[in-house]
Amino acid sequence: MRNKEFKTDQLAVAPYLMLQGLKYLRAEISMGKYEKPVVVFVFEDPHGVGKDLELDFVKSEFKKYRDVTFFFRNEIEKLMRKVNKANIQEQRKNDPKYNDIKEG
Repeated sequence: MRNKEFKTDQLAVAPYLMLQGLKYLRAEISMGKYEKPVVVFVFEDPHGVGKDLELDFVKSEFKKYRDVTFFFRNEIEKLMRKVNKANIQEQRKNDPKYNDIKEG
């Protein structure tokens, strides 16, 4: 008899399912919206609790923590882009090929 399986294409849900005791089996390529390929994570789900666990994840403190972590990571990335842009501008000021000052 084949074990029941639960599949999700949500990367954030996959670790939660594993932490809740579902056994990870494999990843597959599947067709998502607009016939676009997506990676699907497949878990052994003999008791059919995968969908309930997925819904629990949405309401969980784990998800709230993850969302806030991503918010702060995005803040760091925004600042790093500003720093990189400033560094590039500084380098160009000192590089004659970017110097627009015309004497004459």
